[in-house]
Amino acid sequence: MGTLASIGIFFLFFRSEAPPKKIQFATSPSEKLFTQVIKTGMPAVLKLWEDGAAYLPKNGPQCPDEIKYSPRVGSDYFRCQPHLWQCYWAGGLKENSRSLEIEYFGRTYHLRARPSFPAISAYSEKPRYYELITQTGKLGVRDGMKIELEIAEFPGETQTVLLTDTCRDTYLPERIYGYGQRTKEQGLNWDNFDRKIFIDKHYVSNQRVNEWKILTGRAQEILADRELWPWPAQLSLEEQRNYCSFYGKRLLEAKLFDAATMQPVDLQNPRPEIVVRSQTPWQRDLSKTFLGTARINDDFQLTPLNCQLAQVSGCPERIFTPDSVSWMGIHYGMGFFPESLENFIEPKKNLKLSSRFFPAAAKWHELGLRDSWEGDPQQMKFPVAFRCYEELP
Repeated sequence: MGTLASIGIFFLFFRSEAPPKKIQFATSPSEKLFTQVIKTGMPAVLKLWEDGAAYLPKNGPQCPDEIKYSPRVGSDYFRCQPHLWQCYWAGGLKENSRSLEIEYFGRTYHLRARPSFPAISAYSEKPRYYELITQTGKLGVRDGMKIELEIAEFPGETQTVLLTDTCRDTYLPERIYGYGQRTKEQGLNWDNFDRKIFIDKHYVSNQRVNEWKILTGRAQEILADRELWPWPAQLSLEEQRNYCSFYGKRLLEAKLFDAATMQPVDLQNPRPEIVVRSQTPWQRDLSKTFLGTARINDDFQLTPLNCQLAQVSGCPERIFTPDSVSWMGIHYGMGFFPESLENFIEPKKNLKLSSRFFPAAAKWHELGLRDSWEGDPQQMKFPVAFRCYEELP
């Protein structure tokens, strides 16, 4: 007794809309107790995985091989974060982070992750407390990690758990949407009824591209500077598509970007007769925003609130923050980095150019207004970010 095979326990944790699946439960009294303690401890495990920022000490994580803290990086970076998971169990967050205390029927048990997985030499030579997973077929997990748990009070017994990345994307509600800028005409409308579409909340980061390269046997190509890991990855258009495809996703389409950033007039009515196209993610009429004021006022001065709405030139650079969030939960609908978009309607209009490289008065700060790029980051004056989306069957 004591191995996964012998106790016959295996848990999968998916998005909230899909309940956990369990396969073959243990039968002996000790195995049943071990199983119950593990099940009782899973909320604590999931909290560490999905809300890692809650465990950060004031001086940041003390794992220089794994992750670096910067006040410019927000809490979302630490959600579903393999490097923070590694740091926690290595003792880099707090002194007693070698176990999670689990109360079960009046007794305290100590749940721990095991360093059961091979080192990733591109990071360090230390054994890992997780293994990156993807494309696991029948298990249904395309993006996440495998961990092995034990209870100190049950020596020799372990349980394997697959944790999926539930933090990366957000659901696009089913309704009628518009494409492109606001005009006097109604313009092109479309709908996503009977489609389950999830869009990345943030740009794909250098860290995520590192993981992709490790999983595809290109560990020698990863970006080693840990301070740059949270920042948007710079890939060619072909590499962007390949990255998204590897995780069963696609490069975000322009019409989906418009749907995710143009706030509907009536959220309760998914079938409006007229689809109003807003000019900014937070205000339908641009003239009533700081961007409109900046266009007509030469003495305009940015405020911190302005920068929370859109990172334009002159704003402090911040990433993975709760700032600049759209009505359905994606960030940077306007400002920060230029963003690559797949556009099957107008193929040449494949770049959101609104970014921190232009002042608030620039014409590019308007939803639906796009430029073009050929897909080579070396030929761009500015860095180009990207994100993916997934459509579930």
